[in-house]
Amino acid sequence: MRVLQHWFARAVAGVLLVAGTALVPATAAQAETCSTTLPDPNRFGITCLRVDRHPQADGSELRDITMTSTAIFQASGGTPVINPLTRTITVRVYLPSGYDPARGARYRSLYLINGGGDDYDEWTTKADLVSLIASVPGHPYDGIVVMPTGGMSGWYADWAGHTDGFFAPRWETYHVSQLIPWIDANFHTIADRSGRGLAGISMGGYGTLRYAAAYPDVFSVIGALSPGIDVRAKPAQGTLSDSMWQAGASIGPLDLLNGKYRVNKYDANGVLVLDQDQQRLYRLDTLFGPHTTSVVDGRTVYDWPSANPATLVTRGKYAPYSGRLALYAGGCATLAQPGDGNGPAPAECGYSTTSPANTEATSVNEAILGSYASAFDATLTSLGVGHRYCYSTGGHDWGSWPAYLTDFLQYAYGTAPARCPSL
Repeated sequence: MRVLQHWFARAVAGVLLVAGTALVPATAAQAETCSTTLPDPNRFGITCLRVDRHPQADGSELRDITMTSTAIFQASGGTPVINPLTRTITVRVYLPSGYDPARGARYRSLYLINGGGDDYDEWTTKADLVSLIASVPGHPYDGIVVMPTGGMSGWYADWAGHTDGFFAPRWETYHVSQLIPWIDANFHTIADRSGRGLAGISMGGYGTLRYAAAYPDVFSVIGALSPGIDVRAKPAQGTLSDSMWQAGASIGPLDLLNGKYRVNKYDANGVLVLDQDQQRLYRLDTLFGPHTTSVVDGRTVYDWPSANPATLVTRGKYAPYSGRLALYAGGCATLAQPGDGNGPAPAECGYSTTSPANTEATSVNEAILGSYASAFDATLTSLGVGHRYCYSTGGHDWGSWPAYLTDFLQYAYGTAPARCPSL
């Protein structure tokens, strides 16, 4: 059953079917109190509730921290219909073998943010992050990995509007203003941009590009895997709109059963507006704030410039990451050899040669995302921003993303492979 297809390559209904296929620990969790495990558990708008420790066979550890945040959720547009308003959320932290909070050298941190329809645990339930890190040639990454939730369709935004139930998430505030300083206060991390990386898949790839542009003083290296890039494009707007009415502010599968988490436009009499163009614009304005218009190849399109990587790149927002930015996309029709990480995607990829903003499709797939990535790559190249661009025949799925992350870890923390992943 597939109810919802987004940039993030999974159905919301599918979450209910696969959520139990965890790869996490073979050993039983060790439950501990926050004050026993963490030095500063209640700060920056975060209240820690519980810590579950999952020791791994290789000596590393997965640590699940259950918490609340003042940013998730907040009242918006009226009296909230859910009670309590504050939502319990979980962060999964990977600690490398031998992690020592008292050692002299502090640890690097990589924030790995989830795709749409998923949660904090995707890299340990849909993939085996522990084994992946251990298998990267040269073992270049020896830091911690922070895996927070970003909601099923939160789009890494402080929502400008609200759900049908008069509440809204503030994901950007939670991740950047609360969680990052909280991690630095509770783990032995390098507490400045030089030690922090950010990567994500699909919706999380979009979030990576969004946060990177807004916070060059927070992150130093970024990896966008099959990311959403151009919110001016019809397929992107269709996907965003669908995600808002089908999942909205949902964090877990049970939230999907409550219609008040969804986002819809109603007229002055409280009747649902049937015009889908109006609904689409309303839902994106709910996410990103009031829209503007711009002209692309003779066509007037809606834009949200501060939330649109395709616009941000033209303004030089990724220059601070020159030589420290990696971009991955699949969807090539055929490809005799993998790309070398430089130059435009070859003709056999079959990516659209027209402006992504003028694509007529109403939803995205990996080939369309590849077109966005190719245009993004071309703009970075024209501006002299050094980066790694890998394209493949891979799909928008877990058959591709672990190989992309492996390549990213080598590029960002070791030596980039001579060629991109061959899928």
